[in-house]
Amino acid sequence: MPKLPPVPDYIAAGTKDRLIRDKGTMAKVLYSDDLEELKLYRETLEVFIHNEESKEVAALEKHAEPGDGEFWSYHYPYQWQDIIGSQLRKSFTVSLLSLAEFHLGLLCRDVAEVVEARIKCEDLKGNSVFARAKKYLEAFGNFQSPPQAVWELVGDLYALRNSIVHNAALVDIDRNSARIQSLERKAPGISFPSAGVLDLKSEFCTFAIEKVEGFLNDLHQEYVRLCDSLETG
Repeated sequence: MPKLPPVPDYIAAGTKDRLIRDKGTMAKVLYSDDLEELKLYRETLEVFIHNEESKEVAALEKHAEPGDGEFWSYHYPYQWQDIIGSQLRKSFTVSLLSLAEFHLGLLCRDVAEVVEARIKCEDLKGNSVFARAKKYLEAFGNFQSPPQAVWELVGDLYALRNSIVHNAALVDIDRNSARIQSLERKAPGISFPSAGVLDLKSEFCTFAIEKVEGFLNDLHQEYVRLCDSLETG
């Protein structure tokens, strides 16, 4: 989990009460804005890729005979999907899960503050960022949501993010390869066509951002419930 900057003393005084009154309103604005910016980035570039591919195909159709598969296998502008689209979707996945990790870290920090916990999330042992956060939020914030299946799915997406960053998306050499490959059964638009090489389609990115947004919204609702209980307790 990323190391967060310390809260300045002039802000830290009375932080607990302010956080409880705010009930995560500002945090939701921040992660919602970040998600909308990421959506705009991806959707704009997906439209650009589609349009440029379509223009090249239309230009080539003037030179192709009907049913000439050999012509298309040689001249089709595969680069728009296989290179440009592929790199976009990988970079999007990395950015999306980094966003989720960052805002999960902010939430754990705020929970520690409002419940006055002496232990911080980063003090817990374990290799998985999301597993540590889940354990922390359930133990100190009594979080009941998101359900286990959602935590597992987001954890799978984060394992995919790590494979892209650290292993050039070659999941067959990743220690989490089985977990990453299980995404084929859970998400559309993801496959490993040869030797564990990752292939992502546009619909995978749509699926991933919807799941991450739902995950963060579930966490926000649990944080609101926690603040309500502390305010009335």
